[in-house]
Amino acid sequence: MATTTHHRRSANEKNIDELHADTHYWDEKFHFHSEEVSFLKSLLTAPVFKGNIPNMYEKLQEFYNELIDLKEEKMELHEAMRNHKNDLNGMMECEDISCETFYHSQHQKLAYRIQEHLDKFKQLKLEIYRFSTPLLKADNPENLS
Repeated sequence: MATTTHHRRSANEKNIDELHADTHYWDEKFHFHSEEVSFLKSLLTAPVFKGNIPNMYEKLQEFYNELIDLKEEKMELHEAMRNHKNDLNGMMECEDISCETFYHSQHQKLAYRIQEHLDKFKQLKLEIYRFSTPLLKADNPENLS
């Protein structure tokens, strides 16, 4: 699998190929994001937690609901990203700087929204890990060695 280097340059400094590379990078991130959400939903509903912990199931349900909300947000962003990717082809027809600036501005706005979403997801994963790790049943820890 090819590795994409994600540049930290402003969208206004990027050419059309670099903007397309960004959308490819986002697409890969969203694909992996989907796999993580599926795993975390399975984890939160699996019978792998110790019993008799006050409010544990309510907290697990809260995490599950947050995952559902983030999954829906990701689907909306993924659709916006696909539309943006198609719109970038119109940038090749630009004849003036204001036209190019429009596409670059749209790219920057989408990049910000996607990064904000990925940051929220990263924070939720951290909360799930911190909450659930000490509550996992450990029938035979020697099996992990």
